[in-house]
Amino acid sequence: MIMAATFLFLTGAVLAWRFRVWILVPLCLLTIVSTLLLQLWLDVSALTACGNGFLLGVALQIGYGFGAVSRSALSVRFKQRPALEQASVDSPYEQSSVDGTR
Repeated sequence: MIMAATFLFLTGAVLAWRFRVWILVPLCLLTIVSTLLLQLWLDVSALTACGNGFLLGVALQIGYGFGAVSRSALSVRFKQRPALEQASVDSPYEQSSVDGTR
């Protein structure tokens, strides 16, 4: 159960880098239903199976939130640095004319 929650947390974090929040709706439903069916097949009580299914669905959502926050924090951090693609490699060696054109 802990390994599945960790896997779904990391899956949610990775999904946050590529997809919008609407990807969570089908994935949470799939996670809850598959966990519920698997646990009922393993002869776990229905209440425990429902609780485990919802716990894994929440782990996916928390992972998505963590991924979204880390993505925005990293994008803010790297936007402060000057972009290397804007600077030309040979620009220090090029001479400009008096009016500023090259």
